[in-house]
Formats: sequence, structure tokens, C-alpha cells
Amino acid sequence: MAALCEELTLCGLQTTGLQGVEAAGEEDTVLVTGSDRTVTLYKVSDQRPLGSWAVKQGQRLTSPAVCNHGTGEYVVVHDEKVLRVWKDEDVNFDKVFKTTLSADVWGIHSLPDCEPLILFRGGAVQFLDSLLADPRQTIESVLAEGEAIRWSKMFVEVGQPVLVFITEKVSDIFVNVWRPSLELCHRCKLDQFAEGDRALHFSAALKNKMVSLFILCSSGQVCQSLVPLAQSNGETEVILSVSALIHLPEAIDTGAVLVLDDSHIATLTPSTAKQKDCLCIWNTSFQTMQDCKEFSQKTKAQLWNYHSRLFVPHGNSLQVVRYVCEPSSLAAALGKESNAQNSVLEPVPIVNWAALLRNKTTQAKPSGSKKSSRVKSSQDSGVKVFSAQDLLSEIQTASSSQIPTLVQRLSSQDVLDFHSAVGNVMQGLVNRCQNNPKFYPQRALMDLIMTKALSYSLCPDLMVLGLEKSDVQLLQLCLQQFTDIPESALCSCLKVFLSISEDVLSEAILDTTSVESYIHESESSTTQEPQEEPSPVNVVQNGFSPGAAEEDSCDVQMFDKVTQKPKSRGCPVSMKRAVLLNTVLTSSYSDYYLLPHLKDLTSDQVILFLRYLQYLYRSCNENVTLTLPGEGEPTVTQVIDWMNLLLDANFTVLVMQPKAKPMLYSLQKFVRQQMKLYSELNKLKGSLSELQNLQRLREDCGRYSIEVLELY
Repeated sequence: MAALCEELTLCGLQTTGLQGVEAAGEEDTVLVTGSDRTVTLYKVSDQRPLGSWAVKQGQRLTSPAVCNHGTGEYVVVHDEKVLRVWKDEDVNFDKVFKTTLSADVWGIHSLPDCEPLILFRGGAVQFLDSLLADPRQTIESVLAEGEAIRWSKMFVEVGQPVLVFITEKVSDIFVNVWRPSLELCHRCKLDQFAEGDRALHFSAALKNKMVSLFILCSSGQVCQSLVPLAQSNGETEVILSVSALIHLPEAIDTGAVLVLDDSHIATLTPSTAKQKDCLCIWNTSFQTMQDCKEFSQKTKAQLWNYHSRLFVPHGNSLQVVRYVCEPSSLAAALGKESNAQNSVLEPVPIVNWAALLRNKTTQAKPSGSKKSSRVKSSQDSGVKVFSAQDLLSEIQTASSSQIPTLVQRLSSQDVLDFHSAVGNVMQGLVNRCQNNPKFYPQRALMDLIMTKALSYSLCPDLMVLGLEKSDVQLLQLCLQQFTDIPESALCSCLKVFLSISEDVLSEAILDTTSVESYIHESESSTTQEPQEEPSPVNVVQNGFSPGAAEEDSCDVQMFDKVTQKPKSRGCPVSMKRAVLLNTVLTSSYSDYYLLPHLKDLTSDQVILFLRYLQYLYRSCNENVTLTLPGEGEPTVTQVIDWMNLLLDANFTVLVMQPKAKPMLYSLQKFVRQQMKLYSELNKLKGSLSELQNLQRLREDCGRYSIEVLELY
């Protein structure tokens, strides 16, 4: 699956748009080249500029600025021919290095571990270093008269640069491939488009020594053409075929297309019906749209992507939209792919549909037809064989007390197509429970789940029934046995576990052995409502106030205002509720799909869950371990991940709740403590590295030496 995630505004823009957005030296930085005179370096996550440079009034930038990753310098061209090179520390742009070239420049291309390339408007390509060594060297034009460059992109193959650029002459479109080993560009011609159709924008990807060229057409199609890197001997002009890949809803007059990975592309196109521009992600393997975002104002039909972020000029601002693209597969396209965390669990049973169809065909034959060898051998051995249909007919009329006995026959006797039979029987029981609210064979349902032949997708109504009945035993078993539970169902289970009353919970049969070592009934709260912690006060002990010395320390003890005794840090939930919540914590999920459902939790439920997570975190810290005792218990990483998800989804609600402020204050101190801990660990790591270096030097010392080690 692919999805568009959160959006942020990076900077304001002029109405004319941008010349380009290019990756800078660090992962979280980009160079934004304005439409006139300014180049600005931005840190994307902080939404702040790190530096800005501008040419003089009357001068004009004519190509996007790029970063020379090998030297850490920035390169830009203004007024077609003037090349400038500068560094971060250069403040006065008038004093940076500049040189005038002998021909007009189309653009500069740069990638990590590769020397930048200069593409001239006449089609010639030169390395930056060779130009700087002789700026006035003659640059010959290799394009025909009237032929102009429309688009270009640089790739790296086996450590060597590959530059692909599109040129157009009248109605003919040519694809030019430049490599250092070629004396001349490898040149191909695109096949003619349909009458009235024209190419609006291009994008490309390099794979298996072929360039996959994507073309956004005015007819509303995204077409694809494969361009070889090497030209066959004897061919004068290669005509490349163009095939339609994706059909957009309507014809367009402007837009942009961008390759995201091997199986996903992004399109930015206007919508005449909605009077809005739409940003969409498409799966090219299955020609399906994965996600779409509408912009309230018109965009500039410009699109860039770096570090899993899309940069879109929208209105008077530059918007940054984060995206995720998971590996393309049929399961992902249909939304049925299981989480990667499930790899250590048992696989979901797959029904053998071919065998099922064969059995149905066998059952449909006359009684005189031949029986399958399995049935025949079973009859010869005296074992009674029955089908799920026979059991279903008995289940529909049997009483609740008879149901468990009938269900046990599935595992005690030879059943045709066991997985399919279990699924049919479970669905039959669920349907009967939904039609008759008084009928609910809990034991039989749990026995069927324990066969490990079921999955959520095989009988989704089962968990719906468990949620309606608030059957925490059944829901816990489903979470433990099913590996394909969607995030919406997982969050629904969490709501039930947090809101169910202690009276109902006390009647549930749950194994609390795993939590008894770190949760005691005397500590745990028997009420659902979280108690507000009293505000901490600083107590002067022997003339010293620990709070005043270090406000953010987590080692400062909390004291009750009245008794001046250390405040207890008991578990906010009972043992049984803790067992249920631990089941949720250890279940697999996807952050992106879980986050919207967590916003549906009430403030009391969020606070209670956060207090429990905080208690687990304290328990791990006290034991100096990354895991809690017991089998299948949550780890510190899982606890912190859930804590982050809850805070991200409900932070505004928590800030407005007075009873949540002490807990937020405590969590803030935990974060500061961890930051200090890692800071000290980094210092220790540096000291140990120095000791290792000294150990190597010690081998060169004589018999007698005096060494002084300074750690801090």
C-alpha cells in the first residue's frame, strides 16, 4: 500500500512559483530556488531556513541551485552563463566564486557520490570540474536548429553518471541518453501520440539497464516507454513505442508526474468538476490509485520528492507532504497484506480452494459415481467421515449445551477440508448468535479459535459479535490467535478493555500469572477513573532542595503535601485489565492506519491507558531491563511506541484536561532523563574509544612508561 501522510508548510512563495527544489548535503535539508533572485537552504522538519543567498537587483537565476555532495558546496547559474559556487559560511553572495561560461546553460544535475554535470541548451554535457578548469572552452551545440530541451534527469549506474534529457522539435519528441563512455548521445524518437494529444510532463526511473519513461498527456493518460541505455549497431534512428499505463478521470491542460519507486508514481493534476488540484499516488503494477489529496487552491503544476516527502507549490506557500510506499504485491493492492511484525508468528491458514471445488464436484455427482480415494480408504478403515454441511445442519437446531460436543467432533474425527469446515461452522454459529441474542455458546466459539484454523478475514463477524457482547475472553483469544486483525478492530478491543466495569471484569476467566510479578492487587486500582496526582513540592532536606538543583531530574521523589511521605506509584489498573491491555500492546499494527482510530478514545480512556503505560515504563526502569517478566509481555519499545501514538492522536485533548497535566509533566521528565542518559552514554563511548586507541599505542611503549588518562 501507498499513502499520503501529514502535511506541513515549509515557506511562503511568490505567485510565479519556483524554479526547483533540490536535495542538500544533509538528509533533512533542501535547496529552494525562487523564480527570480533567491536561493534558500531549509531544514524541513524544523520548517526554518538555515541560510539564504540572493543575486543583485537586475540579475536573474536561470537554473535551480544544486549541492555538490563531494565538496559540500552549492552551485547555481544566473543570467544563462554566469556560474557561481559557494559554501554555507559565505554570507556575502557578491564575493563568492563566479565565472562566465561560453554557452547558455539549461541546468545543473548532482547526485551523491557523483560529480555534478552541466547540461547546456545546445545539448552538450560537461563535468563541473572540467568547466571550472577551463570556463571559456568552446561548447558546441549538438541539437538541430529549432530543437529545444524540455526535461532532464540524472541517474547513476555502476558508479557512472547517466543523463537523460527530452528534446522537442515541432511535434517530434526525442529521448537523449548521455554517458561518459559515449562520444555522442544515444538518441531515440518517441512514437507519435494520438491526434490532438500532447505531452505535458515527464518523469523517469532507471532499472535493469533500461530507462522507464513516464509521460503525462493532455488526454488524461499516463503513458510509459522503455528506453535502452545502449543503441544497437546498424540502427540509425530508434522509434520507441508508447503504451497507456494509467487513465485519469478527465482530460487536462497542465499537470506533473513523478516516479516514487519501482511500482508507484505520483500525479498532480487539476479537476474541472471540483475546481481543485488533486495529488494522487498510483500503483503502476496494478494500475490502481492508492491515495489522493485535494488542495483548496490551485497549484503551480510542479512536483518534487526527496526523502519520502513530496514538495508542492500551493497557493502562496510550498507544501511538504510525507508519503509511504510499501513493496508492491497483489495482497498489498487488495489491502490484505499482513504486518511485517507478524513474521515471527504462525502463518495464517490458507484454504485450499482447488480441493474445496473438487470436493463440491464430487458431492454433486450421482451416488453411483466413484468416491475419492481418501473417503474410500477412510470407510475401509472404519473411520466415520462427515462434512461441515452435516455439522452445520445439526448446529442450527441444537441447544447451547449440545454445541460444545458437536464442535469437538471437528477435531476428534476425520473431516474433509478441515480449515474450510472450521470456517463454515464458525460462521454458522455467529449467524445464529446474531439472529438469536439469547444464544451465545462462548465455550464452543473459543474451542474453534483454538484450532488455529481461523483468521480474521475468514470470519470477520466473530470479533464484531465479541465486541457486542463485551466478551473480553473471546476478544483476547482472537488477538492472540489471529494475525490479520485490522487496526480498527484492534482499537475497538482497546476501548472495551478500558471501559468495561470491574464487576464484569471480575467474572472473566483470565490468566494473570504473567503480571503477578510486577502488579499486585494491593497496588492496583479497582476503579476505572484515574486519580489526579497531587502536584509535587520541593522539600528542603539538610539545607538542600533537590528540585531547585535540577528541575528536570526524574530521581527527585514526589512528596505528599500533608504527610511529607513519598507518594506511592501503584498500578492504575487491576491485574485482569492489565492482562488485556498487554494483549493489545503486543498485537501487530501499522502506525499510519492505527492513529486515526486512537482519536476516537475518550479523554478518560486515554489518561487511564497512558497512566498504565507510564507504570510499565517505570517497572522496566526499576528492573533495569528492556522486557517485563513473563512470556509474551510487552517490551519497552512497544510501551514507548504506544505512548507516542496516544500522545500524537490526543495531545490537544490532554492539554485541555487538568487531571492530565501531572501525568504530562511526569512524562516530560522521563524524556529529559532519557536524553541525559544517552548523552552520558555517548560520553562514555567516546572515552572507551580513546582507551582503545591508547591500548594500541601502548604496544609501542618501552618497558617503563607513565600514562595519564583523562576521561572528562
